[in-house]
Amino acid sequence: MAIRLLFVVALAVATAGPAFAQVDISGNWRPMARNEDGSGMTGDAAGLPITMSSRWRADSWSPEDFDVAEWVCRPHTWDYTLETILTQMRIWPEVDQATQQVIAIHGHINQEEQETTIWMDGRERPPAHALHTWSGFSTGEWDGNDLVVTTTHLKEAYIRRTGLMRSDEATVRTRWRRIGNYLQATVLIYDPLNMSEPYIRSSMMWESDPALPMSPYPCEEATETAVKRGVVPHFLPGESPLPGLNPNLTDRFGTPHEPRLGGAQTMYPEYIAKMKTMPRPAAAAPKGSAESFR
Repeated sequence: MAIRLLFVVALAVATAGPAFAQVDISGNWRPMARNEDGSGMTGDAAGLPITMSSRWRADSWSPEDFDVAEWVCRPHTWDYTLETILTQMRIWPEVDQATQQVIAIHGHINQEEQETTIWMDGRERPPAHALHTWSGFSTGEWDGNDLVVTTTHLKEAYIRRTGLMRSDEATVRTRWRRIGNYLQATVLIYDPLNMSEPYIRSSMMWESDPALPMSPYPCEEATETAVKRGVVPHFLPGESPLPGLNPNLTDRFGTPHEPRLGGAQTMYPEYIAKMKTMPRPAAAAPKGSAESFR
């Protein structure tokens, strides 16, 4: 009886704290080439569940935004950094010396040297009025072999770098899954202000590379163009020159204009049948207009 009681107590102690990791996602990770969703035309919002107010804001966006002083050396948030080109990544655990429990998992990514901390010790989330940062506040838990990370308290940031934004009220849930020497991230964004439905991205992959070099990313603020201080570059409604918003242009796939305006309906496979009934512009966008902003 005493032995059985001792076993029950030991089991209760072992299961009282945060769940133990089932796999090891630490190490150096090299990004694998991938295609972004959408047609690739600058200004295209196909596949994004944006609201009408978010659409109007994007219509006013100008590429010269990147040239004003406030945007020089502006970092990406961690969740958007995963989408960029320079996503060489290092992940490592923080272990409590006394208990040998993993209390946090840290991540560093090459693009603008963005970092994140994922708390694994069951700590409470800060109040809503707490400081919002580029990495936000993240907690993690294990769902089988998947690490599920929930992030709040983020600054406003891009969905795509053409004026399509998620708000600072968004919650980002990231599911990390290791598949042999590969690491996959599935990102789900809930935004009560700028999205009418959750937005999911699931094609981000990295390959384990223990010898991967992690270069520094220095950035120095400087005046890069002739945009005057105090000027906010923008376009009035209906005046944006972005090819994705031009109803008379199409891409190499012959995409109609309406889907490029975005909305929840453009996320679903059933929408393809509807697209086939839409008129397609005859003129193709000029070369170079389909390049993504990073």
